[in-house]
Amino acid sequence: MNYLKTLVINFLVVFFANHVLPGILVMDQTKLPHIGGDLIMAASLGLLNTLICPLLKLIGHASALKIALVALILNFAAYAVIKLIPIGIGVSTVEGYLMASVVVAVGSFLTNFFELKRQNKKMEMPL
Repeated sequence: MNYLKTLVINFLVVFFANHVLPGILVMDQTKLPHIGGDLIMAASLGLLNTLICPLLKLIGHASALKIALVALILNFAAYAVIKLIPIGIGVSTVEGYLMASVVVAVGSFLTNFFELKRQNKKMEMPL
């Protein structure tokens, strides 16, 4: 259940960063029931951001520094791809690229960090 909450929070952070921050252009504003590139991008990047902590735990020991580093690299790479291949969302300025990447990375870091703390607290509890 916690991963679903993390996914929803990451989705909302990406979605609102794309719609609110300057320098990010949403080519086709989402209208229900139309599913545009902004929703697809927000869902896919939200899913990738949600999987940071579980994958780091699977590979080895996850720490706050590793989570922050992976979140920054992942989001900078995702917005670089969007800048090169606009799929309903375009990046018009360098400031928009930097702001969107950092805002989404901070949101991803916070959700993954709290998930890591919850997992560590759960493992420390005696049965």
